[in-house]
Amino acid sequence: MNEVARWAQERGAERLRLSVRTDNTHAKALYQRAGFRLTDEPGDLMPDGVRREQIMLRPLPPPAHPTPSR
Repeated sequence: MNEVARWAQERGAERLRLSVRTDNTHAKALYQRAGFRLTDEPGDLMPDGVRREQIMLRPLPPPAHPTPSR
């Protein structure tokens, strides 16, 4: 996940976003260890038409620009 974050950061992304099933506690714990946090944003409906996915975000710092050499 850190490689994806690095790749996205180098291309100017401000955050990573993913969705996870509400009952998938192992995945949520993994994503939280990787810096993702749950949001209040409603996710897509699950196939049962009742439950929704949960949205998680990981903010990314601005890309580091190399300093010009003198």
